[in-house]
Amino acid sequence: MSPFFDPSKLSTNDTDRSEGSKVGSYTGGNTTMPISSQPHEALAQMNRRIDRLSLACQAMWELLREKADVNEDQLRDKILEVDLRDGATDGKMSPTIQECPHCKSKTNSRRPTCIICGAELPKKHQFEV
Repeated sequence: MSPFFDPSKLSTNDTDRSEGSKVGSYTGGNTTMPISSQPHEALAQMNRRIDRLSLACQAMWELLREKADVNEDQLRDKILEVDLRDGATDGKMSPTIQECPHCKSKTNSRRPTCIICGAELPKKHQFEV
């Protein structure tokens, strides 16, 4: 694994429903975490998700390095650029405020639907949280 990739910095706002039940979620700061009937179940679920994301990131990095001739310095620069999009160099993509295309209300970018009208909110990219 590349030295700049730290899975402990990942945050999530969903759970893999095929691997355990989700009773609810708790949002504190910039992180949403599942609440399970068993705390160890929720932790194990989060760890499985981190493992899958780590694997996917490593595979994408290896493809980029091999096929697109991207080096680690370029990747580090891009990670910093993406990290700064929310205005803070904090190792994560924080939510932003967006406008609902249907009712024009302001809402958190982590929500899949508008809290006012229920319309589906657009995502800017595949990995937006």
